[in-house]
Amino acid sequence: MPAILYCHPDSGFSYKAALALRLLGIDFEQRHVNIRIPRDQRSQEFRDLAAHGEIPVLLIDGLVLCQSNVILDYLATRQDALGEGARRFDGADTEQRLHVREWLSWEANRISLNLAHSRYGRQFGSYDAAVLAWYDRRSIADLDRLQQQLSQTPWLAGSAPTIADVACMGYLCFTQEPWAQDAGVAMQSWMQRWPALEAWYQRLLALPGAQSAQELFAGYELRY
Repeated sequence: MPAILYCHPDSGFSYKAALALRLLGIDFEQRHVNIRIPRDQRSQEFRDLAAHGEIPVLLIDGLVLCQSNVILDYLATRQDALGEGARRFDGADTEQRLHVREWLSWEANRISLNLAHSRYGRQFGSYDAAVLAWYDRRSIADLDRLQQQLSQTPWLAGSAPTIADVACMGYLCFTQEPWAQDAGVAMQSWMQRWPALEAWYQRLLALPGAQSAQELFAGYELRY
């Protein structure tokens, strides 16, 4: 039975999980959740599984996994338990794996907070201008930090792609949308201000199995 991912095409958190599944070659079924309605009106099937009422939720190996970076951690480490040899998209040893998880913690407190709210506050919400400006400043600082690291190493945690890179892709892929111009993070400007970030983005999408969020989530109904 394939894994099942409860997700939504506008969710960077969902994209992180779906992208990891694609990169690792794990078959999965997408079940799209209507996040535009109140949580208590979403399908009973989804509510019974989602411990926090949020997407993504992944059913795999008899487990119910919630929270995107927990899902990434599990997918990166499950290969050992399955006897599939060296881990892919994780560190080669304990020190490197801890470094990968440093980036996961950074991403959760930075990209998934700042860029996500810069986008949501314009595209779906009505945030006060001062609040948006605060998130925008932090988002720009986050892209500066990524540029700094990627000027030194081809991938965030070193010489090979890991779940750290997957995590940071979650909301970066949405900077192609119009809101990003006002926020000062539009992808069209990356070559001038963040060239190493631009090159990294293209490298990641060139990996076998990789797809943009727009491609990966296309063609599904909101049924859950």
